[in-house]
Amino acid sequence: MARFATLCSSSKGNSTYIGTAEHGILVDAGSNAKQLELSLAQLQLDPTKIDAIFVTHEHTDHVSGIRVFASRYEIPVYASPGTYKALLGMQILNGKFPAYEMTKDVCIGDIGVTAFRTSHDAKESTGYTVDLGERRVGICTDTGIMTNEILRHLQDCDLVLLESNHDPDMLEFGPYPLPLRNRIKSKWGHLSNGTCAETATELLNNLRTRRFILGHLSQENNTADKAYTCTKTAFDKLGAIENQDYTLCVAPEKCCEKYIIF
Repeated sequence: MARFATLCSSSKGNSTYIGTAEHGILVDAGSNAKQLELSLAQLQLDPTKIDAIFVTHEHTDHVSGIRVFASRYEIPVYASPGTYKALLGMQILNGKFPAYEMTKDVCIGDIGVTAFRTSHDAKESTGYTVDLGERRVGICTDTGIMTNEILRHLQDCDLVLLESNHDPDMLEFGPYPLPLRNRIKSKWGHLSNGTCAETATELLNNLRTRRFILGHLSQENNTADKAYTCTKTAFDKLGAIENQDYTLCVAPEKCCEKYIIF
């Protein structure tokens, strides 16, 4: 059985577990090593059973725990060539754990991982699809737009973690200065609730994706209720019935108390 859980998900820290009850991988490690260990313990997972960490990009909320956590447990780290070079420059790749430039699909035991490009203001940001036998998971956060490449990779996924970063009105009238607001709204920024809902609707129409997790919410420019309601309303317009045609939830800021098993 495939298992999925977010260890943290917000504009301050992101990390996701994908695997089985026995072993798996992390996508990003954006909180400190102690918090990662506590989150894994809450899920009854041994950190020594983490087979690899796949990094989406070099921003702090995705990499802050990598150096200590990967060093402590000698966990291999994979990243796109651009992200790999950025991590070297940040002295996160310190030689105490294996690290690889990901130029093709990677197999970690019975888990297959494929990277795809996202549109973000980083060196070479990526999302990932993760194959676990008959199940496939998609991770797509930190992208200002939805591209055909992204949709092509996500459309065959059973479960998708999709960015629902901000409510446009909260962003426009919130505390952020204009340059930061413009950066978030740009094609190199983050997905709004509305764009997330449009993407989720397209995936639901493709008939395979049935499990949706909304992630990477901004604490200042969004709420869980706004993100959930926006996508739920879009699904209602399709006539889709929650918990029958699909499941929908918002990833908590800190660790989920249980897996999604599918």
